[in-house]
Amino acid sequence: MKLIRVFFILFLYTASSSAQTGGDNTFEFLNLTTSARILALGNVLVNTFDDDVNLAQQLPSLNHVGMNHQFSVNFTNYYAGVKFGSLVYGLPSSKYENISVGMQYLNYGDFKRTDEFGNITGSFTAGEYAAYASTLIYKRPAFRLGTTLKAVYSNMEAYNSYGFLADLSATYEIKEQRVLASLLLKNAGFQLKTYAGESESMPFEMILGISAKLEHAPLRWSISWSHLERWDLSYVDPSEPVIDPLTNEEIAVKYTTRDKILSHLHVGGEFLFGKSFNVRMGYNFRRRQELALDLYKHNVGLSWGFSMKVRKFHFDYARAAYHAVGPMHTFSVTSNLSKFKRK
Repeated sequence: MKLIRVFFILFLYTASSSAQTGGDNTFEFLNLTTSARILALGNVLVNTFDDDVNLAQQLPSLNHVGMNHQFSVNFTNYYAGVKFGSLVYGLPSSKYENISVGMQYLNYGDFKRTDEFGNITGSFTAGEYAAYASTLIYKRPAFRLGTTLKAVYSNMEAYNSYGFLADLSATYEIKEQRVLASLLLKNAGFQLKTYAGESESMPFEMILGISAKLEHAPLRWSISWSHLERWDLSYVDPSEPVIDPLTNEEIAVKYTTRDKILSHLHVGGEFLFGKSFNVRMGYNFRRRQELALDLYKHNVGLSWGFSMKVRKFHFDYARAAYHAVGPMHTFSVTSNLSKFKRK
């Protein structure tokens, strides 16, 4: 239990020193969802004990023996040539059931280096990377506690930074009601080396998620409340005018209590047609509030996808509408490597 107390001290310190969200933090790429399944469900916390090792990347308290030897490759072709993804593998453990190890990356692509006159002098690349391991640290029949440790490296041309972060999650199960609930404390830590001699805050977040499987219908629903550490997630665009050019009066930007509540909610549902094919849908209210255009909201905030099993492989696809410029597509392939051993 000493280890648990150390983690709680770390999380409390990070939460008290960073109340920002969005672009106010460094290592923000850690908040990108690499799993097609989770993205299709609107970025909810997916509470279920199946063999998808990607769930342990999101919630370390879901690590269990069914994830042993599970291997997953995730890839997203992002906007403007940016690409990101992850690799995850479940290591068997006699003490902890399963230890999920993996790597997450974000590749910003190639850039031209120029001087102050605009003359091209060369090229450079930029990217961010994280290696992590997650496992259980405490277990009871209905309660589980897990943690993830992350080593992060970021390179922006001549500037680089690296740091150490951790996640802590607790999962409670009510078997009679087929309900699981989890609390996730995410991305607490610090920079070991800063970009330019000034420390930056981490992308800390507290999330509460509940999932339940209906008794007489092939549906599992999930709902999450994100950024519990901060009530008001309202965003004011600094480029928007603050004075009406006609009346010369100040333009008031109002966010109702309803808007503030909905900005924390993510909802999703999985239609479980069988072990070989599932369909998923999700909705992210905050994504729609911040990224939809006034004249063209379209399907921003909505996501959907499916899972299909072909022999020894599970193929997952997700389509998420982030902006009017077009959707984002994510692909995941998962398999159990122990099934490829020769008998």
